[in-house]
Amino acid sequence: MATRVLQLPDDPRFLDMSYEEQGALPEEQRNLDRLPPDQRQLAEEFWKAVKSDFRFNEYLRGCLNCGVCTSGCPAAKFYDYGPREMIQYMMRDEADKIWEFVNKKVWACVQCYTCSMRCPFNNEIAGLIMLLREYAVQFALPSAKEILAPYRRVLYTVLTLGNQVTPDMIQPEAFPDWGPQAVEESKNMDVYRKAIPVDLLQRTDVGWHPSLQTAVEMMTIMFESGVMDSIKKVDPDLYDMIADIYDERKQQLGEIKEKWEKGELKEEDLPDSWLDL
Repeated sequence: MATRVLQLPDDPRFLDMSYEEQGALPEEQRNLDRLPPDQRQLAEEFWKAVKSDFRFNEYLRGCLNCGVCTSGCPAAKFYDYGPREMIQYMMRDEADKIWEFVNKKVWACVQCYTCSMRCPFNNEIAGLIMLLREYAVQFALPSAKEILAPYRRVLYTVLTLGNQVTPDMIQPEAFPDWGPQAVEESKNMDVYRKAIPVDLLQRTDVGWHPSLQTAVEMMTIMFESGVMDSIKKVDPDLYDMIADIYDERKQQLGEIKEKWEKGELKEEDLPDSWLDL
């Protein structure tokens, strides 16, 4: 009796033991099938959005898999994270792996740009990581919400004042890991502040003292550019708080301009800052 020999097709996708189901499916589809059903569509949409960004093609040039980026990465020394891992996923168009990476590891990066500076292919690796983070915020992924929650005060001050740290925050109790140096710095903070050759009004309670019009213009940019739309997705309460402040300041500025045009205000009556209102 003749033995029948099974003829396997040349296409290797028909026989790959790493997949439960055999068949000539595109690699990216097989990868997505590994994800839970409720995550597949979102993971695919996320990856398509990242790739459609003009920065993606500018930042990703190729990969020799040399590992130079990861060898110099400080985060890789303390965490299961490496920039080479991300680059390889991107080169292979592995949407499922990118999805896992952006939900678990992308926030470990300290943005030191060592990987970008050392890459022999001139990949802008740190820029790609920032790109993933930006879209994680836009898609309101749980990882983005969790990582941004402790930075609510920073976001609030940046969006309303234009700066995040004031000189009076540099106090020993706030930075115990600084040791005795923090104590010495805090003793002379007022002197240092007055010695800065910039018109900062010698203040220590705010890092920058914006006028009412400047504050309104700055916040307008945040709303018109879509920054606040991203904030709304990850922290609705913070969005509402800043929106209320924005509306109040616009109203105050409008009232001042109206009185000025009517001649009801003199120049010396104009407030130096919205803080004085």
